[in-house]
Amino acid sequence: MSSFNFDSLWSEKSTDADRLITLHAKYDFAVAYPPFEEVPMYGLIDGLKSKVDANLEKVAKEMAYYPHVQGDESLREFTANKIASDRGIKTDKDSLVLCNGSGEANGLIIQALCDPGDYVITEQFVYMGTTKQLSYYNVNTIGSPMDDQGLIPEKFEETINKIKNDHGVLPKMLYTIPEHQNPTGSTLPKSRRLQIIDICHKYGIPILEDDCYVDNRFEGEAEPAFASLDDSGMVIYVGSFSKLIAPGLRLGFFTASNEVIDRALSVKVGSGPNQFAAYAIDGYLRSNLEQQKSNYDKILKEKKESMEKGLEEAFAGTKASWSSPLGGCYTWFEMTDGTNLAEVRDEVFDRGVGYIAGDMFAPNGDGQNMARLCFAFEPIEKNYEGIIELGSIFKDLNVI
Repeated sequence: MSSFNFDSLWSEKSTDADRLITLHAKYDFAVAYPPFEEVPMYGLIDGLKSKVDANLEKVAKEMAYYPHVQGDESLREFTANKIASDRGIKTDKDSLVLCNGSGEANGLIIQALCDPGDYVITEQFVYMGTTKQLSYYNVNTIGSPMDDQGLIPEKFEETINKIKNDHGVLPKMLYTIPEHQNPTGSTLPKSRRLQIIDICHKYGIPILEDDCYVDNRFEGEAEPAFASLDDSGMVIYVGSFSKLIAPGLRLGFFTASNEVIDRALSVKVGSGPNQFAAYAIDGYLRSNLEQQKSNYDKILKEKKESMEKGLEEAFAGTKASWSSPLGGCYTWFEMTDGTNLAEVRDEVFDRGVGYIAGDMFAPNGDGQNMARLCFAFEPIEKNYEGIIELGSIFKDLNVI
């Protein structure tokens, strides 16, 4: 029998997906993973067991059903209390939705607010996963200028007015990662957050606040969340357990006004996220939240310092500069003379060092002379060794 021909049947949005296993360089600074050494596998197992032992019949019955569309009630209650305590956000379990990672949370909000052709403002360089979602839904993404402290409020207002003047519309929302931003590592000061809130009220633009790195601060105190500084319902707050525990759990969340939640759930397909994972997270974090933060923060600080030691040795006296974040997973590297790091990325990878060039994070198409270096995943000693090797490769390629 001849093969069935689908050529005339494909949807306009579908494309051929790449199913190849992701390749990793010897020194992999291209990833976006937390420190694997501190993933609390036995803690999660014990947490799961504690939930089962506490009420086996209840757990068994809940597992026999599809999860509530907002996710496990107990974990929602814990999460609401957590962000009230450490982020100052007034919410409760009924105003919180668990999702299959923060990516699903962002995607639901995008679908609830945006139509094809709409405009969304982000940082000048921003997480590619969200820009890919915006692109998939045919939303125009405009990056607003930033510096080492994040979005510049005055430039943000200019970006709003440029969209208004050029296209006759206002942007549908601001998407921002204000704390230990991906990819730059910057943290937006409270004073700027207040200015941006005022600007958003002036133009009627909601804020989608992606706070997935806030638990990874290893120096100083976190800045207040946008959602704690505004009580109008304008801010939609997204968080995640991926960087606090592990991405493999696939659990994130958002909290918003009831009208936003209802609209977001209207585009959600299926029930709530994995109940089994929710039990493990809930059971583990209720007894280990602060210890888990401390374990990650200690090793993240050591890994960042190891990478910085390598950068200082390998790039002293060159046209290179880099950020020194107080938390998160990333250092932002720049060739201030404009040398193109995107062009040499594949050659550098083949020689053993992986990074993501800055243009991959750039809605406006710039950033070729920049790169995101993840210090969170590789062991401490490899962060130093890999950067020394990167400097050697760059010399061979006349980058420095």
